[in-house]
Parts: sequence; C-alpha cells; structure tokens
Amino acid sequence: MMAERGEGIDHLRRLAAQLEAHAFQVRLRSTAGLYPRLHVINPMAPARTEDVLAAHEEDGEWWFWLSWAGRIGHAEDVATAAERVASVLHVIRR
Repeated sequence: MMAERGEGIDHLRRLAAQLEAHAFQVRLRSTAGLYPRLHVINPMAPARTEDVLAAHEEDGEWWFWLSWAGRIGHAEDVATAAERVASVLHVIRR
C-alpha cells in the first residue's frame, strides 16, 4: 500500500509541475486513509477549484481522476490531463 501511495504522489507531482507551468496554483494533499490528491486553483478565479487523484486500475495502469469520479487521462500523459483540468477550471468571460 505504501508503494502504491508513493507512486500516486509521484504522478501527482508531475501533473502539478505541468499545471504550475500554466499558472495554476496547486497543493498536494496526503491524508492518512485517503487517496493523495492535488488541489488545483485557478488564480484568476480562486473560487474555481478541483481536486485530482491518481489511482490505478486492476490491470495496474495509473489514471488521473477528477474528484467527482471523472477519469481525465492516463498518468503517463500528463499534458493531456493538465489540459482537461484547465478546461474544467476555465472561466468563460461574457
């Protein structure tokens, strides 16, 4: 279990770096008994936040998930996952 937790944190750190490069604020949260999660904030609209988790399937493949159980991308494809998180947190100006 600890190795899996560490691997999940590693995936989230890679995603955090990608999101920070696009000006999002991120905080890695690791609470005992829960999946580690990345709290992502849109700095232009701080009320727009999302938690992202990294979890593996039974076949051992790691995926990123939004907090509401929306799978957003394979853990090896950090760029696509970051784009999907950004689209969820995007603010449309009218």
